[in-house]
Amino acid sequence: MQTLHPDESFGHIVRNLNRLLQRELALRLARHGVSIGQWYVLRVLWLQDGLAQAEIAQRAGIAAPSVAVTLRSLAAERMIVREGHPTDQRKNVVYLTKKARQLEAPCLAAAAEVNAAALSGVAGPEIEQLLVTLGVAQRNLTGGDRADAAEGPQELRPPLTGRP
Repeated sequence: MQTLHPDESFGHIVRNLNRLLQRELALRLARHGVSIGQWYVLRVLWLQDGLAQAEIAQRAGIAAPSVAVTLRSLAAERMIVREGHPTDQRKNVVYLTKKARQLEAPCLAAAAEVNAAALSGVAGPEIEQLLVTLGVAQRNLTGGDRADAAEGPQELRPPLTGRP
């Protein structure tokens, strides 16, 4: 039986890093009145507004019931509005309000700051190799379907540095 010290375990290190990243991002987003749960939904809608709840859940990599709770909180804070789906009366389509749109730039900047802080002192080529390695590991576990990954598709992830 092989035993690894937690500091030598890929999964353990990634889990701890994710916990630290989430904590720091939550602190920075809170300054803008956005929770970490709201962040994931807003991040999807900033990329493409006018999605149904199921589409938001799939793109954010979050369970539909959690998205429903988050959408209720966003609606209560007047950051989204829901309208009937144009072709399917069973669905609602979610749209951002001006208030939510105004939060996009500062929230994305906060995410970029967290990534930059985490990668401080790491050279550009090392970051690129890290992203390749993590991408391979993700594809290995999702059968190549990155949309099934816990953090959602790559295009939904915040930038790793302050670079656009």
